[in-house]
Amino acid sequence: MSMVELRETAEDRRVPALECRSICKVFPGIVALDDVSIAIDKGEVHAFLGQNGAGKSTLVKVLTGVYQPEGGEISVDGKTVKLRDPRDAEANGIVIVHQDQQLVAQFDVTRNVFLGNEIVKSAGMLDFPAMRTAVKAALTRVGADFSPDTLARDLSVAQREQVAIAAALIRNPKILVLDEPTASLSDSEADLLFAIVRGLRDQGVTIIYISHYLDEVLDLVDRVTVLRDGKRVATLPVGETSREAIVNMMVGRDIKQLYPKEEVAIGAPLLEVRNFFQGHMVRGVDLTVRRGEIFGIAGLMGAGRTELALSLIGALPRAAGTVMLDGKPSNPRNPRAAKREGFALIPEDRRHEGLITDMSVRDNLTLPNISRWAKFGILKLGQEKQAAQDLVKRLSIQPPNINQQTKNLSGGNQQKIVIGRWLTGSAEIFLFDEPTTGVDVGSKVEIYKQMVELTRRGAAVILISSDFEEIAGMCDRVAVMHKGGVNVVLEREGVDPATLLYWATGSTESRDARAPAGALPRLPEATIPLGPGKLTRWGTVAGMLFALLVVTALAPQFLSLGNVFDVLKQGSVLAFIALGLTVVLIAGGFDMSAGAISQLTTNLAAGALIAGMGTGAALIFGGLTGMAIGAVNALLVLAFGMPPFVATLGTMFVAMGGTLLYNGGQALTLSNQPTFFFIGQGYIGPVPFALVLLVATTLVLHFVLRKTRLGMRMYAVGQNLAASELRGIGQRRYALASFMIGGLVLGLSGVVLASYSYGASALATGIDFLISALAAAFLGSTLSRAGDLNVIGTVVAALFLASLSNGLILIGVSSQALPGIQGMVLILSITLGVIRRRDIGQVLIF
Repeated sequence: MSMVELRETAEDRRVPALECRSICKVFPGIVALDDVSIAIDKGEVHAFLGQNGAGKSTLVKVLTGVYQPEGGEISVDGKTVKLRDPRDAEANGIVIVHQDQQLVAQFDVTRNVFLGNEIVKSAGMLDFPAMRTAVKAALTRVGADFSPDTLARDLSVAQREQVAIAAALIRNPKILVLDEPTASLSDSEADLLFAIVRGLRDQGVTIIYISHYLDEVLDLVDRVTVLRDGKRVATLPVGETSREAIVNMMVGRDIKQLYPKEEVAIGAPLLEVRNFFQGHMVRGVDLTVRRGEIFGIAGLMGAGRTELALSLIGALPRAAGTVMLDGKPSNPRNPRAAKREGFALIPEDRRHEGLITDMSVRDNLTLPNISRWAKFGILKLGQEKQAAQDLVKRLSIQPPNINQQTKNLSGGNQQKIVIGRWLTGSAEIFLFDEPTTGVDVGSKVEIYKQMVELTRRGAAVILISSDFEEIAGMCDRVAVMHKGGVNVVLEREGVDPATLLYWATGSTESRDARAPAGALPRLPEATIPLGPGKLTRWGTVAGMLFALLVVTALAPQFLSLGNVFDVLKQGSVLAFIALGLTVVLIAGGFDMSAGAISQLTTNLAAGALIAGMGTGAALIFGGLTGMAIGAVNALLVLAFGMPPFVATLGTMFVAMGGTLLYNGGQALTLSNQPTFFFIGQGYIGPVPFALVLLVATTLVLHFVLRKTRLGMRMYAVGQNLAASELRGIGQRRYALASFMIGGLVLGLSGVVLASYSYGASALATGIDFLISALAAAFLGSTLSRAGDLNVIGTVVAALFLASLSNGLILIGVSSQALPGIQGMVLILSITLGVIRRRDIGQVLIF
């Protein structure tokens, strides 16, 4: 190698992989980053350390294009870059694994991993075989034990972390940002992650590592940068610092006692659990928790700890067992009933299950016990405000602003709010599920102090954690779970991290043969009930079949060939309208004008035929009118910020008024139009042409929505906008596409209706169409595996509803009663949809 080449190589090494110069970021009332400058070398593992609220996550979001700084500049490989969004960051080789693991619950792992970075063939068609192959390889690298086809809704928190890391790896990053990557991982999973990190570093990848676990940081990284109050305190090689020095720099003071456990008088038993089972995850658990004690439940991922907590408060169904609370039987039907009994849950997933992040700190703190500050339904705002301010001061929530939106707070401060919301109530059993995950050292101490304070007032605290040092430091007794059962219950003097790990890993050859004193015997397994999601899905199918069987029994002519074909024609018209509405709903919109659009285009199509323009003109007028109204709806929602319900309600009345102006309040009757009538009344062999057209349209829509990048992103923005935006997918384009495609289908549905009805009615039938279409869309969603809206399910449900209406008329039910029956079906279908969404795991307790 020449001297010139050597000099170029040395200069290249001196150029930082990533450099921030004087970065400033300000939120309303908060200086999140204040003149932060950091240079990160190529091929190093560099840690960002600091308490929650120190500015770590804000800096990372600036580096990945999520936030735009008010000042400063960023360089990658010596070149100044402008990171306008996450796509810009990825284009410059910066990829992040976010702490909150934003995934689309109804997507499988493959779609989640490639969201925003899809592999496509011609015409935007997704290359699923290639994506699955890449995802399978990435999952193998992170040690995952689930397939690329697993739904995200069925994954645990730790498994979602693995998916997020896999999504980063397939992007072949030059700079990989890991934000609290081990917060939800077991020791073995964390070790695998560390091996991956070291391997990537050896390959020249620069790693930015954010963690509150200082021991792993000191063992893994090359240099650390400490942030405090939005400012850089220091950047040091790990060999030149220590755990104690880092803690002092992070908090600005010396923490003498990380685990402030105090002796509290232990009282009588408060919670007794006997032979308790929950599905596959909890098997024969026996526990006794006493007043005044902190009772630990230790275990690794999949041990059944969280499932035990959720089933105690009625968020998951019990299979067997008894629970006594203060000597009385406890079997709450839901979390609200558990709250009345005296349970309080601080959930593992605080952002989605413990907070309403779009509401203020004040609202989140007082909402669970709002009745305490109300009389005759009137809220005493002064008292409620004072209570919120007292809690903010008591918990040291930063910033101390009760009107701040909760979503803008750091993870540690959000966790303090989750805890604080229960402190003003009358709860007696506090379930802390991984309460210090992603929480800084200072906030941990505050949380531990609150646990001790709760026990002082006679409550019992159950601390569920995979941090064995935390369990050993804070608990009076500990039950160690493994594969759904309790291996052992240990007294305080027998608790240390090594002993907890021994029992949590199930490392004995036989729990019964080698169990020390205090171990519990192996218990028989319970019968595993069918999950609620499957019950809902197949229960819907069974209910539909049962209804049709009853109709057939009461009206034998229901299954006559002629009646079946009539039902298929009628159902096809309804299904077209429901399809258009479903497309809009998929992207997170709503279209109150769906029925009115169909009625307007029915009149326009009939008018075109009367004017002698022909079938082609009728189809063009209908489709273009529907698309134009869809574009107007999108404009009102996206450009003017109107709620979809309000915007489309206005459009509905405009469309209804336009229809009356067009037809003058008179029906438009068609005759001698055989070509046009064939659309709604013709047959191809024994099959109605309307059904053939419906099937073709449904297949095209299904292909677009399920097999193309456009459809995948429409689903993503509708189901989890936050996850989409983190992947660089904006809402506007895909919401506009959904309104316009849905409008096109609704416009064409009006043409089909005109052909079926031999013209256009003067009656305002838009509302009836809307109710039926909504019922079909939501009922159809309960038929899918993921519980999401889908066009095939919509068509099946629409044909069922048409069959049901027809059968009821044959039985003798008045046609005037049909809208009421359709309304009941709509309520039932929405209820079933809500049940499916609860199965995703979103448990918010008020």
